[in-house]
Amino acid sequence: MCNKLLYNLLGLSIFFGCDKGKELVNLNPETNMTMESINLSGGDRLNSLVEVKWWGTDPDGYIVGYEFSFDQLTWYKTIEQDSLFRFSITEGSDTTDIDLWLRSVDNREAKDDTPAYLKIPLKNTPPKVEFVKDLSPTDSVFNVLTIAWEASDLDGFSSVRSIELKLNESDWFSFSPRISTKGIEIASIAPENPEVTGPANSAVLSESGEEMGVIGGLKIGELNSLYIRVKDLAGSISLEDTLSQFYFKGKTNDLLVIGTSSDNPNAFYKSNLDLINAKYDFIDMVSNNRGNLPKIWNPYFELLLDQYEKVLVYCKDDIVTNTQTKQEDIFLEFAAGSIEAYVNNGGKIWVVSSLPNLHSPSSALFGILPMDSLSSSPLPSQARLPSDSLAVGSFDYPSLTSNALITIDPFFASSDAEVIYSAQLTKSLGWYGPEDGCIGARRKVSEATSMVFMSVDLHKLDKNPTAIQELFNTIINQEF
Repeated sequence: MCNKLLYNLLGLSIFFGCDKGKELVNLNPETNMTMESINLSGGDRLNSLVEVKWWGTDPDGYIVGYEFSFDQLTWYKTIEQDSLFRFSITEGSDTTDIDLWLRSVDNREAKDDTPAYLKIPLKNTPPKVEFVKDLSPTDSVFNVLTIAWEASDLDGFSSVRSIELKLNESDWFSFSPRISTKGIEIASIAPENPEVTGPANSAVLSESGEEMGVIGGLKIGELNSLYIRVKDLAGSISLEDTLSQFYFKGKTNDLLVIGTSSDNPNAFYKSNLDLINAKYDFIDMVSNNRGNLPKIWNPYFELLLDQYEKVLVYCKDDIVTNTQTKQEDIFLEFAAGSIEAYVNNGGKIWVVSSLPNLHSPSSALFGILPMDSLSSSPLPSQARLPSDSLAVGSFDYPSLTSNALITIDPFFASSDAEVIYSAQLTKSLGWYGPEDGCIGARRKVSEATSMVFMSVDLHKLDKNPTAIQELFNTIINQEF
């Protein structure tokens, strides 16, 4: 038999020095295999992510592919010479052994009859979890605790079986991850009764608002610590991460007042609310470098509003940063979805805010608030309310007056709204807009007022204190 290979061309072997008529015998290829990357995980075993490389040789031809198997019964074809295998460890088991066979296939479809073999000893790798610090509370929490964390597992995120939380000295509360791949996950803890003091049961809600169960141990009106850990399919538990010593402030009244204006008109609002004997909870979202702004807007802000029968929010056209998304916009843009959900759920809200010039016509605020649009007149045109000019009230609302010339933001009221304030404005530098000078409108549901919106810095219309007091009383005590 001839065993001298002259050359291979287009899959045809050509030999010389052979006797005519004799059939040539093809020699089987040989296979070699090695693990390229080994990640030890205790006990001299590997974790479930293993990189393997292989190659073949053929004495009388060439290699066209490979086949691998885990049982020598089912074979899988490949033309690659390396692969990153992610093996599964049986649930509840800490270790396992994986058998891997690999054989070469030559150009005559001959296969290595002595496949390369590896026994791969695996040991489960414990998962990891940590709170996302930028999105975590650092000091005080108002009525709802919203948290974010990120879990991981070298054996693959799919092996993370449960998230576990514990408040103070309570038992661990366990639930399944709501995401299928590695990433930030969010949940909120809202007390079942936010008006109690001391230990309280709380609902644990997903980012979408789904209630996942009840956790105990929350101390309302006291310092708290929250712990998190994760467990994987093998039963391994991660190290704990902790949010330590945050103060949880509960609800004490049915009216929530939120101040976000950089003009800091807190004294103006506090004084007028006190004059009408309104009892309220107050959140200052300007002080401490805006440290009380929501770090995670959804679902936190909606859950916060839902705890109150009435809400007053006074803002300004200040640009703030959404910590979670890094977007910059006015406060009301980030709050819009929560305000809409709150009103749809029966809440009553009074919003007072100036607005940016040429605010985006696609803003979510149009339609959510009782307005359709703003003026489209170009800068630097302005609408102004001169000193002693009136913001004329309708439907028994008192007329208001300013002590000085102020810039205002008239808007076109939505079709389902009633105009409650029209300004005796002056037009500067070619300003054009709503001819009725609307700077206030209300929306009713079943004849009851559900929302009042005023597009002006109300504390600048304080020339007549009696009229201002009457306005507060009309909205807070009568319409709401």
